[in-house]
Amino acid sequence: MRRYRREFSHSAACLAVLTVTLAFSPVGAGAADATIEQRMAGDPTYDTVLYGGVDYAKSGSSKHDYGVDVGFVTALNGNIGSSGWVVTGNIGYGNTDGIADSDAFSTSLLLGYLWKMPDYYFTLSSGVHYVDNNEAVPGSPTDGSEVGVIGQYGFETSAVNAFYVQSYGSVSSVYDQVYGHIKAGYKTETLRFGGEFTVFDETNSKPTLRYGAFLGDIPLGDRLRMVVSAGYQEDREPGNDDGFYATVGFSIPFSLR
Repeated sequence: MRRYRREFSHSAACLAVLTVTLAFSPVGAGAADATIEQRMAGDPTYDTVLYGGVDYAKSGSSKHDYGVDVGFVTALNGNIGSSGWVVTGNIGYGNTDGIADSDAFSTSLLLGYLWKMPDYYFTLSSGVHYVDNNEAVPGSPTDGSEVGVIGQYGFETSAVNAFYVQSYGSVSSVYDQVYGHIKAGYKTETLRFGGEFTVFDETNSKPTLRYGAFLGDIPLGDRLRMVVSAGYQEDREPGNDDGFYATVGFSIPFSLR
């Protein structure tokens, strides 16, 4: 089963802690990922962000991988645009369609702290992670269900009309999953764009790497935002083909309190 599928939910949860538009975490490559500053400017205080996204990859002549992810992040202090404690919840599902089908379900719940600085945001969080895999080859090292702990970080610059960097990653005891992602480019007052790199690895496997480009903060209304990315996917597992990937993410902030 292709490993990036379980990557999606981790990355989205990582980035959700950083951003109000909230991209996958490991089933997405991070779907929703516009900056807090961009979303908060001129708006009332929000305490929660709802986010989601889809992920697609194709390798070889007949192998297709699909992922979907939804989640939320809420600020315990009532203002997600300020420093404070945050809670993140996430659910992700992925399916591999090829010679042999397989699927995966992943969910996590984390508590973290967000530091808002003049020119950047940084967050650390940890919590519980659950994965249920139905592998094409029963009895493989990553087949079945497992519960464990997960820790993750996120970093994002906030200056406009300037060089832009965003990075997030996670380490989970579930199948020893490790995920890392970085975006670098330029941020204007309305959009972000540039290149991105992703790496994901887990028990008894070789890493999957992604090299691509992204465009974020695409407005779809007063608050709804979209981010898209696409590029080349390199699977270093012997016998697996390389291919391409594409992701689309959406997010919207609102107030529960």
